[in-house]
Amino acid sequence: MNWRKYYGQTFLTDLRIARKIIESSEIKSFEDVCEMGTGKGILIPYLCQNAKFVKSFEVDYKLYNRIKLLQSKFNNLEIINKDILKYTNPLKFDVFVSNIPYSKSKEILLWLATKKFPRAIIMVQDEFCQKIQSKNGDKNYRALSAITQYCFNIQPLFKVDRKSFYPEPKVDSQVIKLTSKNKFLSKDTVSKIHFIFSFKNKNINKLNNKLNIHFNEIDSRVKDLEPEKIIALSKLI
Repeated sequence: MNWRKYYGQTFLTDLRIARKIIESSEIKSFEDVCEMGTGKGILIPYLCQNAKFVKSFEVDYKLYNRIKLLQSKFNNLEIINKDILKYTNPLKFDVFVSNIPYSKSKEILLWLATKKFPRAIIMVQDEFCQKIQSKNGDKNYRALSAITQYCFNIQPLFKVDRKSFYPEPKVDSQVIKLTSKNKFLSKDTVSKIHFIFSFKNKNINKLNNKLNIHFNEIDSRVKDLEPEKIIALSKLI
């Protein structure tokens, strides 16, 4: 299988953007970094120069074989040929850095919502950035919006032109910073929130009756509830 095509991944080639990502990460010498998608290793020298230790995940076996030699150049680097979303070993980090494959953006954000770490610097599709910032009542407000806003402060940093990649994607990208609010969700809670949003246009009173629960916002619809209230509602299910 062509994993790059499967994941919708492209390679960042612009060194100026690479340096801006590192500057935005503000990595300290005592911090551990987790990178998803080593790619051709454009960020590796900068990450290793600044961090205490770097774990970089690359799912493409052929690509991994080409870049694993980087480990001999940096004594604070481990490149892992695994899908990070399926990685079962203990994984602790201070900073998460990734040029997220567009097709996996939602999965990765939901995965991050279950992890304990201070901040992430990630590159996403510009439209995706707008969706996760949608407020309650907006047409694009959804489970992912509520989850991301509940767990993180979202700060758009700078846009990245499609010409900064190869192959060139069809859309522009946005680098964003996620700063933890020290609120973490279990996988079970994440599932419940998605279940709640399957009734996004329903009145809360109807939802109360259907699920045999009692939530006070009886005159509101699910899509009108702020993230904190969505999480509170999920705890009753």
